Amino acid sequence: MKRGLGEVADSTDYLKAYADRYRDMFPVRLATIAAIVILSFWVLGWGWAANFALFQFGLYIPLWHAVQTARARPDAPGAARRFRLSAEIVTLCLASHNALFILAAWRAEPEHLDYLRLLLAGNLMVGAHQVHISRASFAAAVVPPSLAVMVIASYQVGSDPRLLGAVALFVLGVSAAAWRQWGSDRETIDLMITVTERSRELRAALAEAEVNRAAAERANKAKSRFLAMISHEVRTPLNVILGLTEVLRGRRRPKAEAAVIDDMADAGGMLLRLLNGALDISKIESGQVDLHLAPVDLGERLDAIARVWRSRVDELGLSLEIELKGAREHFVVMTDEGRVEQVLINYLSNALKLTPTGTIRILARALPAPDGRIDLDFEVHDQGPGVPEDQRERIFLPFEQLDAGRKAGGAGLGLALCRASVQALGGALGVRTAKPQGAVFWFRFTAERATLSPAAVPSPSPSPAVDAASHAPRVLAAEDHPANRKLLALLFQSFGLDLVLVENGREAVEALRAAPFDLVLMDVMMPVMDGVEALTAIRAEEAAAGRPRTAIHMLTANVFEEDVARYMAAGADGVLRKPIEIPALQAVLTAAAPQTADA
Repeated sequence: MKRGLGEVADSTDYLKAYADRYRDMFPVRLATIAAIVILSFWVLGWGWAANFALFQFGLYIPLWHAVQTARARPDAPGAARRFRLSAEIVTLCLASHNALFILAAWRAEPEHLDYLRLLLAGNLMVGAHQVHISRASFAAAVVPPSLAVMVIASYQVGSDPRLLGAVALFVLGVSAAAWRQWGSDRETIDLMITVTERSRELRAALAEAEVNRAAAERANKAKSRFLAMISHEVRTPLNVILGLTEVLRGRRRPKAEAAVIDDMADAGGMLLRLLNGALDISKIESGQVDLHLAPVDLGERLDAIARVWRSRVDELGLSLEIELKGAREHFVVMTDEGRVEQVLINYLSNALKLTPTGTIRILARALPAPDGRIDLDFEVHDQGPGVPEDQRERIFLPFEQLDAGRKAGGAGLGLALCRASVQALGGALGVRTAKPQGAVFWFRFTAERATLSPAAVPSPSPSPAVDAASHAPRVLAAEDHPANRKLLALLFQSFGLDLVLVENGREAVEALRAAPFDLVLMDVMMPVMDGVEALTAIRAEEAAAGRPRTAIHMLTANVFEEDVARYMAAGADGVLRKPIEIPALQAVLTAAAPQTADA
């Protein structure tokens, strides 16, 4: 940022920087004047000393006022011009008084010429090297003492030009050195102004970044609240649907009805896994996707998907074909069932929306890899409009979709979720053109071989919650939703266990005061007193009364990581999520059952 030589730029920073330099110059200049006054009194007498002090100190008063005004109001209209003019006038007056003072002293007392000559040379060097705001200021400080030096030299040496040349050379050298120093000062101030401006820009950028960060945090909190609300509102009815389905599966029914109930359970499980995947959008955006690896028969999962979606395919007048290439045992691998299922269902859903007529084909390959693992390759062939080559990367980004997808009512998140899931599995995905028309959406990954143990095969009915070596636990459940209370009553009836139900946290606290329980299942979002408040109150009463600690598990649809951490910090022993997972509930019941003396 180069300024015009000798001119103060129309910049408050530039003006303030020069004013600060002038202020910093005052102690040295005033000390110099005081020293000259003392020497003048010593050599010339008090009259000369008083004259020098009166003019010099007096001239610094308006300069000090100009400096302070410039520092206090650098952005005032015309401030730069007024300061420059004040500095130039005061500098000229100071230098001229110095020169005239020495010439007058020389004429009055020529015997002190050596002292006066040195004093004049010193004033020339000090004045030339002080701070100057412009060329005029520099000239005002240098010209008067230079002329005085030349006058004294001319009178002293008479017709001998050699000494006069030496004096001229001295004056020129001092002026040149001072000019260079002035240039360095200007460059230093330019650098200071540049640093100041950059610092201001950085502060502004940091302030803007802080505002954006705060806005992002507010948006993230709003998104978290929205996701928590969606999770709770969707999981609550889904909990009833899946729970009642499990109750029905545990009862004897005709084979045809049992098959329908099994399809309901499969569909509900798929819906739950899709919900869990969709609610991971915040983790997906940050590149953090959790995997839950377990042995899975992907061939059986494809068959289940086909059964569940068959009615929708028939409604649309389409046909669905499933083709497996590879040995059935090669489809049994260690992977995240929900992630794989999510990708397949999203691909299939898109194919159904975009295919007007014809057949949708799902092709799955499972081939042993050289390292002993299994290479898995899945393709969904549709007969829709296809995907232009220049759009094939974009459609896998969040909220990006083609016109056809937008017209079909998509939100633009499905394929982004697919990409995040496949990347978490360590695989790849994409789309290519199908022949004769349509698109082929594919994904592939490699997984470890696995075997399904008998325990991994779903049981047609809930197993007993406790074994013969245990007594039935006394269980208290706090749940405000009537349908969920009915579901818990049916489940515990199918387990052959008794259950005490209350409708809010306060009633749970009062029930524990009245009688001991082996286990408490505590909902979180309840009226009167919520689950966390009730949990805190129970733990406080246990500590105050010396009561044994009761096992308390939160039974809730709010199961984000920060929610679980909050429950555990409040004193929960565990968290059961809705929809209720029967094996997890049975494990908690078994752990809570008081053992017999023999056991």
